[in-house]
Amino acid sequence: MIARDLVALLVALLAVVLPGTALLLALGVRRPAWLVGLSPAASVGVATLTAVVCAVPGVRYGPLPLGVVTAVLLAVGVARLTGWRRRLPTRGRGLRPPVPLSQEGPTEPSDDVSVSREASAVSSETSAVSHGASAERRVERDPGHAARHTAPGAADRRVRVPWRGGRSPAPWRAGRVLGLLLVLGAVVVSGWTWWAGLGTLATVGQEHDMITHHLVTAYIQRTGHGAPWQLMPTDVLTDSGVAFYPAGLHLLMAPVATLVGDTVVGMNAVTVVLLGFGWATSVAVLTHVAARRARLAPSAAALAAGIAAVVAVGLYRPVFSLLHEGGILPNATTLVLTPGVLAALLTLRRGWAPAVGAGIGAVGALAVHPSALASVGVSLLGWWVGDALTRGGPRRIAAALPRLALVGAVALVAGAPVLAQVFGVAGGASSAGADVGPAPFGPALGNAVALAYSGYVKDYEGQAQVWAAALALLGVVAVLVTRRALGTLTAWAGWLLVEVAFLSSPARGADALVTGFFYHAHLRVWSHLSLFAPVLAGLGVVLAASGVALWSARLARAVRPGVRWAAVALAAAAGVAYLVWPASGYARVESRYLATRYATPDFVRVDGDDEKAIDWLADRVRPGERVLNSANDGSTFLYVRAGLPIVNTSSLGNAKSPHTYRLLKSFNRFPSDAGVRAALRDLNVRWVYVDTRAPTIGAGSSPEDWVGGFLFSTAAGLRDLDGLPGLELAFRSGTVSVYGLDLGAAESP
Repeated sequence: MIARDLVALLVALLAVVLPGTALLLALGVRRPAWLVGLSPAASVGVATLTAVVCAVPGVRYGPLPLGVVTAVLLAVGVARLTGWRRRLPTRGRGLRPPVPLSQEGPTEPSDDVSVSREASAVSSETSAVSHGASAERRVERDPGHAARHTAPGAADRRVRVPWRGGRSPAPWRAGRVLGLLLVLGAVVVSGWTWWAGLGTLATVGQEHDMITHHLVTAYIQRTGHGAPWQLMPTDVLTDSGVAFYPAGLHLLMAPVATLVGDTVVGMNAVTVVLLGFGWATSVAVLTHVAARRARLAPSAAALAAGIAAVVAVGLYRPVFSLLHEGGILPNATTLVLTPGVLAALLTLRRGWAPAVGAGIGAVGALAVHPSALASVGVSLLGWWVGDALTRGGPRRIAAALPRLALVGAVALVAGAPVLAQVFGVAGGASSAGADVGPAPFGPALGNAVALAYSGYVKDYEGQAQVWAAALALLGVVAVLVTRRALGTLTAWAGWLLVEVAFLSSPARGADALVTGFFYHAHLRVWSHLSLFAPVLAGLGVVLAASGVALWSARLARAVRPGVRWAAVALAAAAGVAYLVWPASGYARVESRYLATRYATPDFVRVDGDDEKAIDWLADRVRPGERVLNSANDGSTFLYVRAGLPIVNTSSLGNAKSPHTYRLLKSFNRFPSDAGVRAALRDLNVRWVYVDTRAPTIGAGSSPEDWVGGFLFSTAAGLRDLDGLPGLELAFRSGTVSVYGLDLGAAESP
C-alpha cells in the first residue's frame, strides 16, 4: 500500500511539474522562480491545449498525447539549454562566475544601479541582510572595491565580502541553504498532514463536490474527451447534454489515474502534490520575489521564503477550508496556483518568450477555475498600489503594462476555447446569492486578521490561529517601518477590505463586483487573505531579525563582526521554532479536518456496501442499458469504478435534462404513470440503484424546485419501491439495494 502510494505520488509530481517546466525551458525561460512557481499552472495550460488539439481530429486525450507533447517540449528545452551553456563566456578555471540574483532588479534590469545605491543607503539603518546584499553586489562587480575603500583599522566597522571564486560570504550561503531546508520542512509537514487525514491514497473523499470531481476524472479517463466543449455531459452513454465544467485540474488527474490504474488514487495523488507540496512552494516563490523587490539579499529572500512556506502549510485556508466545507477542489487549486502566477507577472521581462510562458500559465489557472481572473487580477492591482508608493514604482508599473498586455493577448488566444465556455454559461457565478448574512464590523475584522477556524469541527471552530496571525501582523509592522515590500501589504489589505465589506453587506456593495466571481461565497473570499499572510510573516521575521542584529551590534562592539551571522541565525531559529511547534500543532488540527471527509468521515456517501453492489452489477448491465440512480449517494461510482451508464451525474439532477430530476421525483409512480414509463423506456433503464442512507445536502437550487424544500437526502421517487409491479429486488447489502426493472411486467393487467 505504501509503495503504491509513493509511486502514485511520483507519477503525479511528474504530471504536475514536467509539462510546464518543459514548456518554459523550450521558451528559453530558466529563472528558478518561474520554474518552481509557474510550472504547475503551465502544466495545466499545456494539458488543456493538448486536449483541445486532440479533440479536433478525434484523438483520445490521455497519458500518451500529453507525454508526447511534454517530450517534444523537453527536447527543445534541453537543446536550447545546452546551446546556451556552450555560448557562455568562461573565466578563471573555465567556470563562469555566478551572476548574483540581486542584479535582476525589482522589475526593470535598467534599474539595477539606482536600486543598488538606494539599498546601500538604506541598509545600514534598517537591515543587516540587505547591507550584505549591496556590499556583495559592489564586490562582485569590482573585486578591488573592498581593498580600495576599506581604510586601515576599519575592518571591524565594514562588512567584508571576500571574493573567492565568485562565492558569497558564508552567512549568505548558510541563509540560502537554511531557507531551502525550511521549505523542505514545510513540504514534509504538509505531506504528514495529508497522510494523517487520508490514511491512504485509495480513500474516497466523501464531501459533496467530490461527486463531480470523481465523475469528470473518470469520464476523461474512459473516453479521452478533454476539450472544454466536451465536459461535462449529462448522459455518459451518448456524451450528450454537455454542461460546461472547468476541468483543467482533472486533465492532470485523468492521465495519472490511467497510469496508476485507479481513479481515486490518481485524483488523491494529484491533490496531495498540488494542495500539499505545491502550496508550500507557491507561497515560497512569491515571498522570494517580494523580498528581492524589497531589496533584500538572496539569503534573506531565501529565509523569508522558507518561513513563509512553514507558516502557509499550517493555515486552515485556503486548502483545508475549501475541501472540508464543500469539497471545492478546483477553487482551492486555483488559489494555490495564484501566488506562483502572480510572482511570474511581477517579474515579467521583455520579450515574447516570457509572455507566452506566463500567458499559458494564466490559461492553466483559468482552466482550473475561472475565478483565477479575479484572484490574480485583484491581487496584482493591490500589489501595484503599494509599488506606486515606492521610489520609481510608477515608472516600473508603466513599463510592465505593455508586457502584461502581451501576456493577456496570449492568454486570450490560447484560452479562447475555455473562455468561450465560461462566458456561455447562463447566469454565471455572480447571480448566486450570498451564503452568509451581515456581520458586525468588529467580529468581521477580527476573524479575518486572526485567521480563525470555521467548518464543522466544534473543538476548533471560531478559534484563532494566533501564532500565524501574530507573525503576519509582525510583517505588517515591519513593512510599514522599513517601507519595504509595500506591494505585499497593500495586496493583503485590499483583500481584507473586500472581506470586511462583503460581511458588512453581502453581495450588495461595490465589493460584489469582486465577490461575484466567487459565487458570493464567504469561504472562497476569505481564503484570499491566506495568500499574503504567510508572505508578510516571512518578511516580518527576516526584517525583525535584521533589526535586532543591528541593534545588538550598536550596543555591543564585539557583536559587529558577526552581525550577518546573527541576522541569519535569528531568522532561521524563528523558522525552525515555528516549524517544530505552531506548524506541527496546526498540522494535527488540519489532519483532523481532512479526516472528517476522508479517513474517518462524518458522513458516508461511498462505502463497502456500494463496492459490493457495483461488483455485483458490473457484469449484468448490457450494452445500451442505463441504471437509474441518485447521484447524492454512492451510485456515481457505478461509472467511476465500472463504467456503467447512470442516469444522474448531479445530485439534484440537471436542468438541461429534465428527465434526470423528474424521475428522481416520480419514479415510484411508474406503474400508473404512462409519462414516467415512456421516459424509462426512452432511456432503456433496466436497473435501479438505491441507498437509503444518503447524506443530507442543501436543495434550495433544485430545478423547478422539485425537491420542495431546502434539504435533500434520498429522492422521493426512490422510496417505498419494494413490492411495486415490474420491479424486483435483485441485490441488497446494508442500505444499498439494486432492483431489476421490467416495464412489460408493470404494464401487464
